[in-house]
Amino acid sequence: MKSPRWSFFLILLAAITLLLAACEGDDKGTSGKNGEEPDIENNEETSEKTYDLGGRKITIASHFDMSPEEGTEMGDLQYERWKEVEEKYNISIEWIEIPYDQKVEQLTTTSLAGEPFADLVQLGTLEAAGLAQDDFIYALDDLIDLSETKMTEGVQDIGRVNPDGKVYLLGTLGSLAEGGGIYYNKTMFEQAGLEDPYELQQKGEWTWEAFLNAARALTTGDQYGLSAEPFRLGSWLILSNDAQFLDTETGEVKIDDPNTMEALEFMADLYNVHDVIRPNDRSSDWEDPPIFFNEGLVGMTTGMTWESSEERQEAPFDWGYVYFPMGPNATDYGALRDSGGGMVIPKGIEDPELVYKIWEDMQIWEYEREDQVNWFESIFPNQESVDTATQMLDNVKVHLWPVYNLADAFYGFFESISTGEESPAQAAAQIKPEAQGRVDEFIGGE
Repeated sequence: MKSPRWSFFLILLAAITLLLAACEGDDKGTSGKNGEEPDIENNEETSEKTYDLGGRKITIASHFDMSPEEGTEMGDLQYERWKEVEEKYNISIEWIEIPYDQKVEQLTTTSLAGEPFADLVQLGTLEAAGLAQDDFIYALDDLIDLSETKMTEGVQDIGRVNPDGKVYLLGTLGSLAEGGGIYYNKTMFEQAGLEDPYELQQKGEWTWEAFLNAARALTTGDQYGLSAEPFRLGSWLILSNDAQFLDTETGEVKIDDPNTMEALEFMADLYNVHDVIRPNDRSSDWEDPPIFFNEGLVGMTTGMTWESSEERQEAPFDWGYVYFPMGPNATDYGALRDSGGGMVIPKGIEDPELVYKIWEDMQIWEYEREDQVNWFESIFPNQESVDTATQMLDNVKVHLWPVYNLADAFYGFFESISTGEESPAQAAAQIKPEAQGRVDEFIGGE
């Protein structure tokens, strides 16, 4: 026979269960297709909500095939997660490819017609900036509480492509895995009796001064210390000195700021005083620098992590990868970026909050760092380079100025400094009015 106390607890438990069920019934969730409320259920084992979107098709668009492919450990995990998400939300996910130069036009024309062609679209920073400015895409801040997203602060920073400071690009650690640094010829450094840049980096001594000393020592005869594209080199020198072209809070162009001018003066000296940069005289400013490095004609070159090409991996010398050197005004290293990329959510789609949640649930967050490290190990020849690239995931410095309609304005600016046609002061004075006008126009100023 049960005791009275035991019967009391059974009655109490039943009452609590009925109360919780009643409270759960009041939670209507977010709106579903055609303004209807999507069905939401709670998984008793995980207490995680599931959503019944009635078999809705979620379309993800990019200029390359992004669909998970089975056959590798990570591919199998991604494929499994894809299917789990389809079941969780009762949806089907369709991946579509569209030419790179047609994505923005497709998004704008279909959105104006009231039927965006995709629920998620892969875009670069500049494209996303224009669409955000014209109110074609959602800011994540307006859909969810940012404290609840699984995107790291660094990834969120890459996604802030509008003067309002909100996050428009969705990304993972992969968004940070293409940081900018320096490739260097270890064999050449050793033969010249120079300290390895990685060792200097570990001691906090991989600075502009050390960089210049190495470039000068490695410039002998037909061999140069460095190959570079003027636009990238100038931009990265400014970032590495903890400076910016633009104060994004005030909209003021800062091209004549002392720290910016210090970087431009150093750039001018590299080209025109020390003569340590090999001229790009074969094809173009963008194509020549990596080729010169791969052929062993220069000791160093600027580069993103993805520029560890097959040709570079097969080069007949040892090489490594380090941070870009620190400027006098900097206190730490950074993976340097002028732009990024990620997914955007077009305005006009149904249930944008749920579309974000679907995207987030599809990511392999628990394996993303391991995945990036595995990639680094496949493209770099030594552990030092892998360690540097891994550190870069947590140490990113980003230029925000390109999204303010400034990208085209500065190509000739850096070129004129590199050739000595103009001094940094002359070039800055020449470009500042135009640059300020572009910024004012972009943010709606007078």
